[in-house]
Amino acid sequence: MQSKVKNERPLAEEAAPSGTSLKRVGSWLFQTQEGILLLIVLGLCVVLTYQSPVFLTSRNIGVLLSQISMTAIAAVGMTTLIIVGEVDLSVGSLQAFIGVITMQVLNQTTNLPVALVVGLALGALVGLVNGLLTLGLGISSFIVTLGMLGVLRGLSYASTSAAVQNTANLPSFSTIGNGFIGFIPWPVAIMAFIFLIFYLLLNRTTLGRYIYATGGNRTAARLAGLQVNKLKLLCFVLASTLASLSAIILISRLNSGQNNAGFGFELQVVGAVLLGGTSLQGGRGSLIGTLLAVLLLGVLNNGIVLLNINSSWQTAMNGLVILFAIFLDARRRRKAGEA
Repeated sequence: MQSKVKNERPLAEEAAPSGTSLKRVGSWLFQTQEGILLLIVLGLCVVLTYQSPVFLTSRNIGVLLSQISMTAIAAVGMTTLIIVGEVDLSVGSLQAFIGVITMQVLNQTTNLPVALVVGLALGALVGLVNGLLTLGLGISSFIVTLGMLGVLRGLSYASTSAAVQNTANLPSFSTIGNGFIGFIPWPVAIMAFIFLIFYLLLNRTTLGRYIYATGGNRTAARLAGLQVNKLKLLCFVLASTLASLSAIILISRLNSGQNNAGFGFELQVVGAVLLGGTSLQGGRGSLIGTLLAVLLLGVLNNGIVLLNINSSWQTAMNGLVILFAIFLDARRRRKAGEA
């Protein structure tokens, strides 16, 4: 009997951690925004698989992931910026502006690296200007980037003489948006790389802790010796640079730089970031939540196309997502006693 009891005790001890792990998984799924988003995405995928035999095909999944990659890349930068308590509404117009300029440089030089460097550098410069105006003049980033939205859209039309598109003459350029690494589309691989780098940056580095601290309490961060304005300026530049990268992927996929590109893109990006759990007040945010929110919006848009639903619902849905995300953020802050 004694030996039997001894043999049973390890089994009981092994069962306890297993039960605890299941409880933690259940708690994460049903009590966190990331978990709830994952459940919604999975549920939506089940419905669409039942409604459309095309949805779960490898071709459609590849197209879906390639399409959301542009929003996801820009949303990574926007998450970082909103965490520090700022926002950039100019990313849609920036997508058009960087697209037409990069395409023009590509046609004039036929040098892909030069065109890419010009596009990304110009995007970083726009972010720098946004940051300097916001921080230097003490103006709300909402107002500054709203003005920049108009400036960049106007420059997009002016630089192309209002032409609809500007097509590249370099066939290899299309590899960025349409090529594959093995069976993985290039845009998806770029998205995964950017996500990994920024996830490690925000969650595993001192700089990431400083970014969260700056958004959580700017005054306390300054008193602690952090260079708050420099951190915010860096986040402005990162957000615009990643938005420029998304523009390069877009023009590569289309093989054209279009001055009317990016309309409503800022709504998709900001909506995904807020829906993913990042607070407009700053100091709180999750790249996993952002990625799941982008995936949710992408699956919804894909479903609208597959089920032949009026495409106008996509625009309405983006607005509803932002309102719903703001509601969730306000409720969360009330519960935490922050508002």
